[in-house]
Amino acid sequence: MNKKVLALAVAGAFAAPAAAFAQASNVQIFGTMYMEYAYAKQGSNSPIGSGELVNIDLLQSPGSEIGIKGEEALGGGMSAWFQCASTADIRGAGTGGGSQGFCGRNSAIGLKGAFGNVYAGNWDMPMKKTAGAVRITSDTGVWGSGFMLFNNSSSFNDRGNPGSFSRRSNNSIFYDSPVFSGFQVLTAVSTPSQAIAVATSNLSGAKPRAWGVAANYTNGPLLVTAGYENHSNFQPGGFAYSGTDTGYQLGASYQVGPVKVGALYTKQKLDTSATAAAQTDLSVSAWNIAGEWAIQGPHSLRGGYTKANNTSGSFIGVVGAAGSGQRIGNAGAGATGGSIWQIQYVYSASKRTEMTAGYVALSNDQNARYSLGGFTQPAGGVSQTAFAISIKNTF
Repeated sequence: MNKKVLALAVAGAFAAPAAAFAQASNVQIFGTMYMEYAYAKQGSNSPIGSGELVNIDLLQSPGSEIGIKGEEALGGGMSAWFQCASTADIRGAGTGGGSQGFCGRNSAIGLKGAFGNVYAGNWDMPMKKTAGAVRITSDTGVWGSGFMLFNNSSSFNDRGNPGSFSRRSNNSIFYDSPVFSGFQVLTAVSTPSQAIAVATSNLSGAKPRAWGVAANYTNGPLLVTAGYENHSNFQPGGFAYSGTDTGYQLGASYQVGPVKVGALYTKQKLDTSATAAAQTDLSVSAWNIAGEWAIQGPHSLRGGYTKANNTSGSFIGVVGAAGSGQRIGNAGAGATGGSIWQIQYVYSASKRTEMTAGYVALSNDQNARYSLGGFTQPAGGVSQTAFAISIKNTF
């Protein structure tokens, strides 16, 4: 009997703090598993048509992730939290697809309370976060419109891919304000990690830094958003030049019964020279309009149209690595725009599982070389089309 009493006492001693810990904190596993299958007509990648690309079917898994997150109540309405999200490319090893490593997606540690939320790590910049609320169509993949609106979308350091304004910024500090009467402000600034070994004798332009601010206003079915982002000293090829790239966006969405519509306008201005003496610039604007109609039960239709306008400015050449969002500058001569439209049938099998099927078409002006997300960049003026199906499960 004494042994039983002793065992119960020991068990109680361990159980009490464990119960208290469970009440004050929690840790969860979460994720999104997404797969799309597309059959695309890629067109030619040669200006004279001799390099006709094969029609190809392709699996992609953009946005798939798995992670852990936790939160601990500290008292006084304040809590500490963390999140580590990693790419989960469910196509299998060796398939590529932009794997971003352990904690390579939205990952941070922070404190939140009545003052708002302050955190540090690798997270979406304010402009990317607010754009997603009104864009409705996807950011990446074959359905993606983000490359036409923002040039590229991925995780970058404080010098990587200067032309991209849909970025997850690593080595950064973030602050989200509380929501006041539907209004919230989001801010972020990167730390100049790429300048850690730079000597003070080469300090001019040596500290690349990104910072951004955005605001949302929500009033019932209406959401209005605006954002601004600044990239200082991002020019590749040395630390001697203090260049600045800027971008902004304006957007809104509105819910009318079973129909949600959204619109987004973006503009970026890029410095395109490594030396101040040879400074040139490139500007480009784009817009998107999209909607989703919940027809009945699990059945919906989702579609959108995105248009990139002609580039302007004195720059002649290409901005960005070869890929879907590459900008072509020809000193404002024109025919550098493109457009993309898509239509999807959506079947919501449950709150967690969504399946879609549809069609997407991309059209390039004579000098433009946009491509569908994940496919080969065509020659100037060449169009691309694809039929695609997808399935997504969140947990």
